[in-house]
Amino acid sequence: MIRFGLHMTLRSGREAFTRLVVTALSVAVGVGLLLSVLAMYHAYRDTIGKPCWQCTSTTDAHGSLLWNYSEDEYDGATMHRLDVAIVGAHASVVPGLSAMPAPGQYYVSPALATLLRATPGDELGDRFPGALAGIIGPAGLQSPDDLVIVIGHQASDLSNLPRTMRVGRIQTAPHDLSTSQFYQFGFAMGAVVLLIPMLVLIGNATRIAAARREQRYAAMRLVGAERSQINVVASVDAVVGAVLGVALGIGLYAVLRPALKDIPLLGYRFFDDTITPTGWGFVGILVAVPAAAAISCLLSLRRVQISPLGVARRATPPAPRSWRVIPLLIGLATFIIPVLASPGSSRGTPDLAVLALILVMTGLMISGPWLTMMASRLLARWTVGGSSLLAARRLADNPRSSFRAVSGLMLAVMVGTALAALVPAAIDSQDTTHTSPLRNVLRVGFLQSDRLKPDPGTIDGLTPAQAGPLLAKLAAIPGAVPVPLYQPSQADDAVPPPDEGPMSGPGGQLVVQCADAQRLPALGVCPAGARAVLMDGSAMYTDNLRALNDYLPFIKPDSHATSNDATRQPVSDLMVKVDSQATLERVRTVLSGYREDISPYDTPMTFGEVGDVRARLYLEIQRIVTILAGVTLLVAGCGLAVAISGGMVERKRPFTLLRVTGTGLGTLYRTVLLETVMPLIAATVLAAGVGMSVAYPIARALAPERHGVVLPHPSYALTLCGGLLISVAIIAACLPFLSRITATQNARFE
Repeated sequence: MIRFGLHMTLRSGREAFTRLVVTALSVAVGVGLLLSVLAMYHAYRDTIGKPCWQCTSTTDAHGSLLWNYSEDEYDGATMHRLDVAIVGAHASVVPGLSAMPAPGQYYVSPALATLLRATPGDELGDRFPGALAGIIGPAGLQSPDDLVIVIGHQASDLSNLPRTMRVGRIQTAPHDLSTSQFYQFGFAMGAVVLLIPMLVLIGNATRIAAARREQRYAAMRLVGAERSQINVVASVDAVVGAVLGVALGIGLYAVLRPALKDIPLLGYRFFDDTITPTGWGFVGILVAVPAAAAISCLLSLRRVQISPLGVARRATPPAPRSWRVIPLLIGLATFIIPVLASPGSSRGTPDLAVLALILVMTGLMISGPWLTMMASRLLARWTVGGSSLLAARRLADNPRSSFRAVSGLMLAVMVGTALAALVPAAIDSQDTTHTSPLRNVLRVGFLQSDRLKPDPGTIDGLTPAQAGPLLAKLAAIPGAVPVPLYQPSQADDAVPPPDEGPMSGPGGQLVVQCADAQRLPALGVCPAGARAVLMDGSAMYTDNLRALNDYLPFIKPDSHATSNDATRQPVSDLMVKVDSQATLERVRTVLSGYREDISPYDTPMTFGEVGDVRARLYLEIQRIVTILAGVTLLVAGCGLAVAISGGMVERKRPFTLLRVTGTGLGTLYRTVLLETVMPLIAATVLAAGVGMSVAYPIARALAPERHGVVLPHPSYALTLCGGLLISVAIIAACLPFLSRITATQNARFE
């Protein structure tokens, strides 16, 4: 029977060959995209599994390395800097290096080497002493875009620097990323969201000309073929198309793969050799896709399996009832009402919300056929021609079949819309980098004795002798405006006791000279006649710029004026206003000469950069959602194209007879277009509306007092609209096929 099935598949005429080609192409699209998702997931797993040598923190009094790790910034990117000295035999080596650098040498990552060649020395190169000795290999990097440098020193020079420790072994454990589970869940969700439309696409492909095959298989049953034999023949037909589709899908993945390495999916690119599915991924697809195609084909022929006479006993299935919308309404009410009524408690007990969300997604799929039927009735009520009437009648006749083609799209649009609406809301609730008056202001804190220098006699921050040259260098940079913040004098009775002030890291009660404050208006205005005032700078080091903006100005009308000479006090913190990115990098280059004095809890960054770092995760989610929405819509469009082609083949006879009786070809075109576009638009609108309804209470739960209406980012809206237009264009491209199969000269054969 397998040989007979192959014969029927490959040598049954043009119709069978066309069905085989369409099935293979449909499967190829889904397989190629699914392999791309698996390849990116493998690259992500490989990246987070690399040893985190930067995380080395275990001291060893007998270790062979002096280790001083720090981070710096350049143009919004983090630079990883390791200053190291060899003090013993058999020293460990950083992954990606053949040997540790000798004193006066350094190794850099390829991206940083390129940057050093293209950037003026006073903006970057002057931060690093020594000469280039080599390039760090991929084993020591997370991404080809990583900016990493390992600098060799004399032991005597490095031992005097703060934060230097002696280590015996470099850590080889992977990064402890708090977002690892989140990203793994995101990849899994992406694969599932893409898998559903792909299964719909495969199912539609295997159902092409299902009615005509049912008649053929029913005739075989009538002449003595057993049910198992029909199953074998039908399975061979489906599996052959699926296997060819898998082979073409692997070829499509090979074509797409070069573009994958340029996608900064998580904010950075992956190494090219890691972007590949695992061997088990290939085997799984090679086995699972043909199996799914065979199962879908057998399900489509269930009437033949019951009885060959079941093919002849065709009847219009009962219309979907309104009860189908009840689970969706219950799920929305269960999810929305408790969250809106008590946002805080919903964050603490999310179990009910999760169950309600599952009910919403299930109810969305259950209500789909009823929605399609209602759309058909609306179309029939407002019909203006024969094409609308025919399309409405077709949708009403079998809304379940019409909805099946777009069912995979609904969950993707619903989840995508909810996430796309939440991302801007989350960013807006925490970050106002583009409107903050301090966006282009760098802030840096200097060492604090209570954290790093337990000696009570140690001076906090830069002494006047150290601060003077630094301020002069910064003032000499065109476009830089330094504003020093001084430690209060112990003689000032307005300073609160240490356990009362908001001393959360750098900042706290600081003194600013009013002449300096005038150069940075965002700080506020001093009281009349004051030369210097006390300001509470504890909010300077928050990464939530909306909270910072609400706190501004630091200098208030009731700020305490002090008569003490602030310049005699140590500089605890420094703010520098810059007018360009080049100016900012020159300032950071100057500050790199004071690395031993800068607080290890603070990298010299502008307030805008701090806000961008906080928002980066949300922006990554937004990018992923947009990409996923575009890919899902593409697969859904292909599924619709296959469904419409199969529908036209199924209705070859009635369409031909309509043309014989005088119906114009344009009328048939509009009929087919309407009966496919209507479910597509209805499903998209419903799914987007449900997604927005879900996003609003979540946004209120995150920040009850800040959120009004939440709207997706424009990029998502454009992607959604563009995807719908492309889907319609794909459907329209299939319409000329209708002209060929309904030619009037073929009517005598029907």
